[in-house]
Amino acid sequence: MRRTKWLSGALFLLACSACPTSGQQIGKFVPIPAGSDADHALTEINAATDPTQKLALIDKFAESAGKEGEFPIVTDGLYVDTYIALKNYDKAFEYGDKLFALDPDSFQNAQNMIRAASEKGDLDRLMSYGEKAGGIWRRYKDSAAPAETQPAVWEEQKSKTLESNKDGMTYIQQAVFSGAYQAKDAAKRATLLVRFAQTFADSPYAIQDSLPAGAECAENAGSGKRTLGKGPE
Repeated sequence: MRRTKWLSGALFLLACSACPTSGQQIGKFVPIPAGSDADHALTEINAATDPTQKLALIDKFAESAGKEGEFPIVTDGLYVDTYIALKNYDKAFEYGDKLFALDPDSFQNAQNMIRAASEKGDLDRLMSYGEKAGGIWRRYKDSAAPAETQPAVWEEQKSKTLESNKDGMTYIQQAVFSGAYQAKDAAKRATLLVRFAQTFADSPYAIQDSLPAGAECAENAGSGKRTLGKGPE
């Protein structure tokens, strides 16, 4: 029987004790036939430890097997991972944006972009990618069953996928909130905190329990004052 590997567009670099399996990730998945040229190339890339060598191998893959079908998703993901590891955040953003153009619902790419923005201290990108992540989450949560899938089966699968990605969503909220809360300009901080509250208002997770102690995000939203992430009195 022919074996097939499954590879997501952006490999999840964040430390996570419960990372989702490929069947529980949000976004496109690219099948990699075992024993194929792409399989061999990716094995060589993953085994490379020298960053310069790794980039050269990715370049080679991008010019050959990486051009076929949806393999550019894999290629851009490899570039993202490598440039984040090298702390070349501008190049990571470049390829992350290319990846979003190919796979707008890549939740892993959103996490990687948020990591890069957080490590660089780019508040505008951090908030923008946070809003993108929130949109990806909502679209998936509200998505209808594909034609070939029974609605009940789809809802169960979605529930498991969302649960398996919970740590990723919690990380995103923590990173975005922390960046916004630490903004030096008071007016900008207030604006960013309101955007944070609006983006994650419908989060199913108790983020207030995981946000920095004493952190407070308040929004006057017409119907009253809402506070997220309030620490102990």
